[in-house]
Amino acid sequence: MENKKYVVCRDNVYVGEVVRTDRIFRYKGDDSFFRTKAGKLSTDFWKSYRSMLFVPNEDKLSNDLLYRSPNYPILNVTDDETCLNLRENSIVIKDACNLAALLEYFGYEKELTYEDIMKIRKTFFTGRFAKDNCQLFGWKEIMAEDVTFYVNGEEVTDSRELERRRRKFRAEQQAGYRTFSGVSKSPLSREYWDVLDDRGDNTLMDIIERWDEKMNAFAPHKQEGPVKKLKRF
Repeated sequence: MENKKYVVCRDNVYVGEVVRTDRIFRYKGDDSFFRTKAGKLSTDFWKSYRSMLFVPNEDKLSNDLLYRSPNYPILNVTDDETCLNLRENSIVIKDACNLAALLEYFGYEKELTYEDIMKIRKTFFTGRFAKDNCQLFGWKEIMAEDVTFYVNGEEVTDSRELERRRRKFRAEQQAGYRTFSGVSKSPLSREYWDVLDDRGDNTLMDIIERWDEKMNAFAPHKQEGPVKKLKRF
C-alpha cells in the first residue's frame, strides 16, 4: 500500500513469511512436510526476512498492509508458472494463510481499514496468542496438576516432592516451555495454531536463543531494500 487511507476486504487478508530463496519447486512428497501439501509449491535454501500482512492485488502479488514494500510473488496464490520461472535469489512469500475465518469469528466487519489491520497485528501476532487461546484451535494446555511424575519408574506420591516437581514444571511454563494435547473439536482450524505464533513477535528469550531473530516480526529486513512506512495520505 502507498498510504494509510485504504479499505480492504476481510476475506482477502493473508499472513505469510517473506523469504529470499534460490529454488522453488513443486512438492511431490507426503502431506507431513511442514505445511506444504503434495502438488503445491515450496522452497529450498531460503532465508527468512519477516512476516507480512497483505492482500493479493489484481496480479495476485502481495500488497503489504503495513509498509510500502514491493509486490512479491506469493507461492500457491500467484500463478505457478510465474513463481517457477523466478531467478535465483528472489524474494517471495511462502506459507500464505488466509485469515478470513479467524477475523469473522472475532467479529471483524467485511471491510477493514488500516486501523483495523493494526489492531489485528497487535492482537493475534503477539507470539503467544494461539497458545494462550489454545482451545480455539484444537488444543488443551497441560498444567502441572495434570502431570504424573515418576522417579526410577515409580510414581511420585510424596506431597513435598510432588509439589517441588510441580513448581519446577510451572517455572518452565513461565519460561516458555509449554506443552499441549489435542482435543477432538474446536471452532477454528488448527492451521491457525501452526501460523499465528510462528508469524508473531519474538520474546527476548527468542532473541537470545536465536541470534538472527528480531522482536518485531513484521519489521522489514534491510536486504529487502528501502521499505518504508505507509504515508498518512
